[in-house]
Amino acid sequence: MGIIDKGLAAAAAAAMLATPASAACWTDAAYQAAQVRELDTMLMVQALRCRKTSASFLTEYNRFVQISRPALLKANAELKAHFGGLNAYDNYMTTVANRYGAGTGDLDCADTASIVRAAVATKGSAEALYRLAADARMEPAIDGARCRGVTKAPLTYASNR
Repeated sequence: MGIIDKGLAAAAAAAMLATPASAACWTDAAYQAAQVRELDTMLMVQALRCRKTSASFLTEYNRFVQISRPALLKANAELKAHFGGLNAYDNYMTTVANRYGAGTGDLDCADTASIVRAAVATKGSAEALYRLAADARMEPAIDGARCRGVTKAPLTYASNR
């Protein structure tokens, strides 16, 4: 490879690394992580709201959190990476919590209890939890678009060679 070819390759690699579109869009993994965090936050808020009713499911929610801790931590790590740090992640999660603090619309305590039972049934599997979040129609309020095409950073590809 000649000097010019090497220079062009280096410039192309630098341009790909500097492209803000790849950082601004939501990869499938980041979106799924946001769905899981939406699900967990909704369940937590509802568990607290329903704890003094006959449909209380706080014990089941706590069991879900215990057995799903690795999957929830994985979702948190994915979101922190997406946001590029703790401050932006914290702001996002505060927004999510505030949205569910206002209620869940058409889900009552019994409905939410059935979702918690389904969450416990995932037995902590991250993949099963992602599917449950999608089935429960968790639709994160994201700014930015979903990524299309290549969703891995160029360095990830280079490290796989």
